[in-house]
Amino acid sequence: MELVKMVNELSEEETFDFYENMFGALADKIRLKILNEISKSPNKNLCVCDLEEKLKMQQSKLSYHLKKLVDTNILIAEKHGTWNYYRINEAQIQLVLSEGTCCKIF
Repeated sequence: MELVKMVNELSEEETFDFYENMFGALADKIRLKILNEISKSPNKNLCVCDLEEKLKMQQSKLSYHLKKLVDTNILIAEKHGTWNYYRINEAQIQLVLSEGTCCKIF
């Protein structure tokens, strides 16, 4: 897995920075709701317009949260016409939530 190799090649300080960014992106109720709605969708991706409706949120506020998730590679954005569709990057989620995370407790 490329992501695991990338994280394994980071210095200890860079690894802590990586996980701080990942957990920071996940430590928000709105972003968790976004991930939940995408995971519940039949084809595992949603248009920003669908997320607006489901979360009862303005696109500008929603875009802020989507950008956080895209910047950390938790979501993958794909443009179809004038709309962006978002899907969860399963490999990134598995990396962040695996037993091999930065702070193993023995």
